Amino acid sequence: MFSWSLWDVNQNVSRETSMKTIQKKITVKDHLVSGESFEILWDSEKAYAQTKVNPNINLDQYYPPENYASHVTKRTNPIAFIYSFVKSFMLQYKTRLIKSNCKGNSLLDIGGGIGSFAAHIKKKGFKVAVVEPNLKAKQFCESKGLSCFSKMDEIEEHTKFSIVTLWHALEHIADQEAFFKKLSELLTYNGYVIIAVPSYSSYDAQYYAENWAALDVPRHLWHFTPEGLINKLKAYNFSLVKQSPLWFDALYISYLSEKYRGSKMPFIRGILIGIFSNTVALFSNNYSSNIFVFKKMS
Repeated sequence: MFSWSLWDVNQNVSRETSMKTIQKKITVKDHLVSGESFEILWDSEKAYAQTKVNPNINLDQYYPPENYASHVTKRTNPIAFIYSFVKSFMLQYKTRLIKSNCKGNSLLDIGGGIGSFAAHIKKKGFKVAVVEPNLKAKQFCESKGLSCFSKMDEIEEHTKFSIVTLWHALEHIADQEAFFKKLSELLTYNGYVIIAVPSYSSYDAQYYAENWAALDVPRHLWHFTPEGLINKLKAYNFSLVKQSPLWFDALYISYLSEKYRGSKMPFIRGILIGIFSNTVALFSNNYSSNIFVFKKMS
């Protein structure tokens, strides 16, 4: 049964308080691939955390395509089919968000997986290119007729995009300084960058702590709070245009988190926790995952 404290309306669940309760250091297990443990270090000044990894580590070995959601091409169980249905809905949601908040139609999707989003928005009249380092996923992108690169440096000099999207990709990028420098070069004057990331200070993140599935170590090298991400982008000369929720992420992440805890009926428990997390976020605006639209300042 759930603890009554979970449902106590008097509990302190504001974003400011949840950030104060974030532990400075936690040890997290890689439940997906290796079973290894990694430390996550919280930086209260920057308002985000970092996964501590050996500089010589080969992170590619932690990305087997058959296990990683953005690289999966076949759905073989009911949960996977639900995931696919929700993904189709979210493609429409993301497209509407872009059309209503951004100008221009040249788009670069970084960390595009098998190209689902890129192929969808290309059909809506956008000129699209993809950056995807995973070879198998890149081949799927190319089979869909998408222009695809293994890394940003492969894009021809002087090529510009009015919009760059990172759907749960920024947290995977090790060298953030070099990335944002290149990003700024690729964007047009007053271009837009759209970033979707999990929130390290959301209710479900604090509830599950080291078992929160969105920590996803060591693949997720960074763990942002909304405040931390906004301040980070401001330092790179980007201003916030809009922040929007990814409601379904709380449900899926909570379900996985319950599995990692070894809970009975993880799907039901996860759905309930996810719904509660979304309810809390109605007041804090701090959802399990959020989409941020930023504009490059002139």
